[in-house]
Amino acid sequence: MPSKSSAPLARRACPTRWHALVLCVWQLVAAFSIWQTVGVAAQPIDAEAQEKVIQLLQKVIERHWEDSASTQLTNKSAIDTNVEAAFRTASELLPQRLDLRFGIASALVGQAVQTNGTELSRRVEKALGVYRDIEAMDPRGFAAPAWYAALSSAIRKTNEANSVVNRLISSFPAQGKDYAERFKRVEARLQMTLNTTPDKNCVWETNAIIVLGAGLETNGTMKPKLVERLRQGLRAAKLNRSATVIVTGGNQKAGVTEAYMMSKWLMEHGIGRKRIVMEDKARDTVENAVFCAAILKRLRVNHVTVVTSASHLRRGVADLEEACFQKGLEVAIDGVAAAEKKNSMLDPEQERLAVYRDVMRVSGLWAFPGLQR
Repeated sequence: MPSKSSAPLARRACPTRWHALVLCVWQLVAAFSIWQTVGVAAQPIDAEAQEKVIQLLQKVIERHWEDSASTQLTNKSAIDTNVEAAFRTASELLPQRLDLRFGIASALVGQAVQTNGTELSRRVEKALGVYRDIEAMDPRGFAAPAWYAALSSAIRKTNEANSVVNRLISSFPAQGKDYAERFKRVEARLQMTLNTTPDKNCVWETNAIIVLGAGLETNGTMKPKLVERLRQGLRAAKLNRSATVIVTGGNQKAGVTEAYMMSKWLMEHGIGRKRIVMEDKARDTVENAVFCAAILKRLRVNHVTVVTSASHLRRGVADLEEACFQKGLEVAIDGVAAAEKKNSMLDPEQERLAVYRDVMRVSGLWAFPGLQR
């Protein structure tokens, strides 16, 4: 039986900006009510300062959604710089609010992922400084030192990372060991060979193929990068005619999502509608992984091949592996890389940081109230 996601292949109604803003503000207000859970005892909050923070971050949220939807990836660092400034101002107004400090660090990591070389290291070091400040304010907290260990690993400060991991294991045995294993899995995926040719040795036992989406053109057409991913997915699907093909991506342009356009292309190239499952809600690679893991669980998949651009493959696989781990799924995962221009390839240090950042997000340790899940 085909899943509900695979039919009909209709256009999603585009949610209004107002609905998105209402949702974000609701998330922000909810964060206000539970911020004490990060480990600091409740303190009286200046009502006037709190109102200023709400207004400040509300503007940032609205602008972030607009910019994220319309700005090319190369300009994302400027967006995160604006977000960082807003969270710094908010933190000055309410210095006891640790979630605001986490927001500063998250923005710095976002900036670092868009840079390379010494600038990447500089911004990561700034984020590490914020996490040190948070831990000083909340010495019994887990999230700040866990992020410190992850970012230290990402920029190859191995001894420092191991020291923090050992301290976490001592203070939080179960959680600490869990994250130590998580970091080992990340390192293994970062060493993964990029297979660029789907063949029977790679996909013979695959019972699902996931083709990851990429942003559409303004008029709703697919960019060459996405078409290349689909061509590789098509090759894999023809080699394994029993495999379900999952297309993922919910960013809309001209009223259509990535997943919808990908489904349409695959059907035009001979893949039957019943083989296709659309995941058309994800806005980024992390959400691709989280939503696809839910589909894999429903379909009882035990082996999957991820298809995406070469610069995106290790991150896509690592994110999916973590999302499956979170759902208790034992799924073998391999990948096939689609060709892309050499100037599109990520700097290895950018890739490391992006993979660590994403896996930490999937694990549940992320702090951008109202901005990102």
